Amino acid sequence: MRKKTHFCVSPLALLAIVASLFLFSCSKSNDVPAVEQPDAKVEALISYLEGKGFEKNKIVVKGDQFIIDSDILISRADLEARVAEEAKSGPSDEHRRGPYLVSNTYNTNIRLYIDPAVPAAWRTAIQGAVANWNNITNTRLGMSIVTSSANSDCRVFMGFESASWIARAYLPASNGRPGVSVEINSNYNSLPATQKLFAITHELGHTIGFYHTNQTTGTLIPGTPTTDANSVMNSFVLNWNGFTSGDVTATRILYPQ
Repeated sequence: MRKKTHFCVSPLALLAIVASLFLFSCSKSNDVPAVEQPDAKVEALISYLEGKGFEKNKIVVKGDQFIIDSDILISRADLEARVAEEAKSGPSDEHRRGPYLVSNTYNTNIRLYIDPAVPAAWRTAIQGAVANWNNITNTRLGMSIVTSSANSDCRVFMGFESASWIARAYLPASNGRPGVSVEINSNYNSLPATQKLFAITHELGHTIGFYHTNQTTGTLIPGTPTTDANSVMNSFVLNWNGFTSGDVTATRILYPQ
């Protein structure tokens, strides 16, 4: 989930030091996460993601995490499992969704644990977002907030980065479990309550398998509009104004009663 911002990057500068040439890339380092040099296996995983429609310049590798479009997180282990699974059975052929959804074992009661460090305003937004998803009728999808991390499926916690993402979340795993976490960027603690609510509702959408509606990544869900500017799964934060009919239809299709 990102805010519409513009960033200026200064040109590359060549510095001569002790008769040797060193190349420095000068950019706003607080806007771009540290990127590890990809090895051959990582490059293969990036190619797999490109084959799913993601743009390579929007894929960041950070440790064992793949960060896509700033707010979608996939672990390397899960990505490797996806590749292996598709090698056996082929990709899923089915608003937009990813290749995996939350299985019936978990999708009637996805349990969220809110870290104690989460401020009251964000906690209110999380509670409101859970209510938003629970209020969609004619779907088996359900969520709840629990008080024990040991009994939870998804942890919501605070992070900080001087960057354009407001919050980010994991997609469902290949084993049918929901996305394991939602991280909120405390750099946006001053965001209006209505935008906090939109942002968290959006991130919970990622944890159950939805991609961004205003981009071409993922598989189009049959029966939903190809464009839906006010969808909760728009990649830019909006003021919360309820789900669109496309949001509701998509949820009912992916998680029917």
